[in-house]
Amino acid sequence: MNDIKYDMHVRKLISHIAKKPDYWHLAYQCEELPDESCYALLSESLKKLDVGVPFEYIIGWTEFYKFRFQVTENVLIPREETEILVEQSIILLTNSIKNNLKILELGVGSGAIISSILLSTSKSISATATDCSPEALSEARNNSIRLGVNIDFKLGDWWAALDSDEEGPFDLIITNPPYVGTKKNNRGNTLSGYEPSISLYGKEPTPSGTKDAMKIISGASDWLEDDGRLLIEHGFDQRNMLSDFAVSKGLVVLEQIDDLSGLPRVLILGK
Repeated sequence: MNDIKYDMHVRKLISHIAKKPDYWHLAYQCEELPDESCYALLSESLKKLDVGVPFEYIIGWTEFYKFRFQVTENVLIPREETEILVEQSIILLTNSIKNNLKILELGVGSGAIISSILLSTSKSISATATDCSPEALSEARNNSIRLGVNIDFKLGDWWAALDSDEEGPFDLIITNPPYVGTKKNNRGNTLSGYEPSISLYGKEPTPSGTKDAMKIISGASDWLEDDGRLLIEHGFDQRNMLSDFAVSKGLVVLEQIDDLSGLPRVLILGK
């Protein structure tokens, strides 16, 4: 972490501990902290920051797509590049001629993606979200309740969490599966070492990091409407491999999207 970013985190920690507005840190004075207990909490928080604990875990929340989400070490911290999934989903839903839409998120984590989508569109949407982690589902459910969005949560591993007699097919399926390979870090950003390994590498880590994405792509045709779309985030070196694999499974690659750094990041697939 560079010195500027560290200093900003320290200032934000002081605002958080002092229970002041977010902007208060821009002109804080340390002596303005209310009491000694605040100084003790600040000292403890700075020790965590110094050993690499993510700032978001220390304060217990993060900002994502204009909204605030509670996060703990049970879930991956949402990244800025993942907002592409939200933006593209909103475009697809807004442009749909359907009045009632069904969407699904596989691997919901904190719930940041699907909750942000629901909060940003006026369409009538039935939303389902899955995760293999009970702790993550609990966190996502708490965030959805706090934000006032209605989501049907399912516990299970990818498609196995769904009951074909009750759910689907879906107009939109979104997912940010584990895609860090054991061979190298292909997220394109720094990993803290404190985030859940299963969210980064999956249950069965592989050198390429594509195993979970391929599982999702393999089952997508059974769960997509004929005009439905699958949006999947991937590592910057996985675009061609996953595109070719999708075509081999009878899907069509409709769009390939780069992130703000110009790195390959999202595929939009259809039937």
